[in-house]
Amino acid sequence: MAEIDLQDRIDDFLRSAMKKFVIRDYESAIRDLKAAEMLDKNNPEILYNIGINYCRMGLDRSAIEYFKKVLNLKQSFIDALTVKKLLAYALIRLKQYEESLGILQQVLQLVPMDTAALNMKGYSLESMGRYDEALRVFSYIIEHEKDNYNAYNSLGYILSKTGANLAKALQCAQIAYNSNNDNPAYLDTMGYVYLKMGKIELARKYLIQALEKAPLSADIKDHIKECENNRTVIR
Repeated sequence: MAEIDLQDRIDDFLRSAMKKFVIRDYESAIRDLKAAEMLDKNNPEILYNIGINYCRMGLDRSAIEYFKKVLNLKQSFIDALTVKKLLAYALIRLKQYEESLGILQQVLQLVPMDTAALNMKGYSLESMGRYDEALRVFSYIIEHEKDNYNAYNSLGYILSKTGANLAKALQCAQIAYNSNNDNPAYLDTMGYVYLKMGKIELARKYLIQALEKAPLSADIKDHIKECENNRTVIR
């Protein structure tokens, strides 16, 4: 009877936390989940959901701690591959790219065409300056998934950043942009490609639109600054 009462209390906390998660009240959800954790510290559902809530709050170090707790459990009904991808995502946000690559490789050994894992792998490689490897990853994604526009966008951005092939960079960027011309990342890449091609006014048009849709983006602001500096030089 005591075990049933305990499970009922845990289930109540989980239901309450889920309701709060849905309305994005993550702090309150975590309070409920922490109360549940006090009752069962090795419950994978509780630990997983605490990690998710921390992730949504941008508290990546705490999220990582809980995702690792789930993975370290001897038995868990939570999908380990999903947890590993979330762990890799949190590591990427903390710029811990080497560790994220190790986690992602574990996922890709089991599911070689896991697109989310491949995109994160490509991003990690790009962020580490390993551009050739990143290009191979994004090209591989497109080869197997022709409508993966994020991969096209990443390919276009890296090609423009390295100056390797601006014509192909523009082609890839346009494919992504044509799929969703309201996406600030796609607008930014279009602008950045034109910037590298020396088409400053055209670049500025796309970059301003990108900033309007993502006003907090440091990358877009940097690209606009680079654009304005080039514009001043030309004048």
